[in-house]
Amino acid sequence: MKNTPRIYLLTLNSPSRRALRLWTGRSVHQLRHCSAKQIGSALVEMQKNVDDLQKHMKTLQQVKAQLASVAPAGGG
Repeated sequence: MKNTPRIYLLTLNSPSRRALRLWTGRSVHQLRHCSAKQIGSALVEMQKNVDDLQKHMKTLQQVKAQLASVAPAGGG
C-alpha cells in the first residue's frame, strides 16, 4: 500500500479562509490538511514529480525530432 500515489490539493483564497492550504491523502475521500512538517516533504515530493515529468517530456521531444528527421520509407 506504500506505493499508492498521493493526491495533493492546493486551495487559494477559499471563501471560509483567506489563506493558502495544502491537503494530501491517498484518495480524494481521505484528504487531510498538511501540517507544517508535512508541507516541506510534500513540496519536495511534488518537485521530484515535476522534474521526472520534465525529463520524460524532453525524451519525447528528442524522439519526435528523430522521427521527423527520418525520411519516409518507400519514397514512391
